[in-house]
Amino acid sequence: MITTPHNQKMFTLLNFYSPGQAEPLATILPTLKLPNDCLLMGDLNAHHPWWQGPLPQAARIFRASHTIANWLEDNHFHLQNEPAIPTHHPRNGGHPSTIDLCLSRGSVTQSILALAVNHDTTSDHSAVTVTLSLPTAMAPAIPRRCWRKAEWKIFDLRIQSANMDLSNLDGMDDTLRAIANITQLIHQAVDEAVPVRLLRKTTAPWWNHSFTLAKQSVKRADRRARLHPTKANKEDSQYKRSKWSIMVRNAKTAYRIRQLETTTTRTVWKTVKHHNTHHKPLPPLEEKSDFQGKCDVLQKALFPNTTQ
Repeated sequence: MITTPHNQKMFTLLNFYSPGQAEPLATILPTLKLPNDCLLMGDLNAHHPWWQGPLPQAARIFRASHTIANWLEDNHFHLQNEPAIPTHHPRNGGHPSTIDLCLSRGSVTQSILALAVNHDTTSDHSAVTVTLSLPTAMAPAIPRRCWRKAEWKIFDLRIQSANMDLSNLDGMDDTLRAIANITQLIHQAVDEAVPVRLLRKTTAPWWNHSFTLAKQSVKRADRRARLHPTKANKEDSQYKRSKWSIMVRNAKTAYRIRQLETTTTRTVWKTVKHHNTHHKPLPPLEEKSDFQGKCDVLQKALFPNTTQ
């Protein structure tokens, strides 16, 4: 169980594994007192139509699975998995099932941007990942050097001007002191000889590490499809690119909603303007597309009794 801050509040992340069957978890859950804001994830080993989808008529739903589903419903948990998407693929040839779940309750539910099920693993279980929109503290920018524009003559002169004598070092203390002085001298020479790069443009405010990993996955899939254009590789590339597009669209939408919820009457139009970044053609009015023609149409509609 992990508790972490979220929008100045705390939410709890719980990870469960019910070994082999649903009974162990069905016994534990009723004894727990959970906070209002929490995520519950793990391999529950419970089969239920809520997340499994329609089960075959011959399939049996054990009492423990009913107990888990009823407890989750009574405690107002929301299922984040898409029902009937399998997460367990038995190596003995058994029927795939959905037992690796993510559920949420409380305000943290609104911060879930996307949930992904990755079947490309070495296990017989798929990887279930959830992307959250959490506030992050901006790390101080680390200055980057433009080494291609370094003035190495200035660097050499700065080092030589120190006239450091390393011939009379006596013992470990002198050696460590000399190392510290040399390190400081090198940093001073670099500051004088190597210019600092201009800071790069900051990334999108809705971006996080999950998008970096997803983008890398898309690039790898595109590269495989380009080098080995098999049907499977092409389909995998299209699937991952489509999933990437949905993740970005959902993240942007959630970010804009949060912006609009915190905006004021003074800043609302600026926020909307930043959101509408695509140039959209203005529609005609009664087949008039020029400025004067639209003015005449509006004047006639709003002031029908006015004569020109």
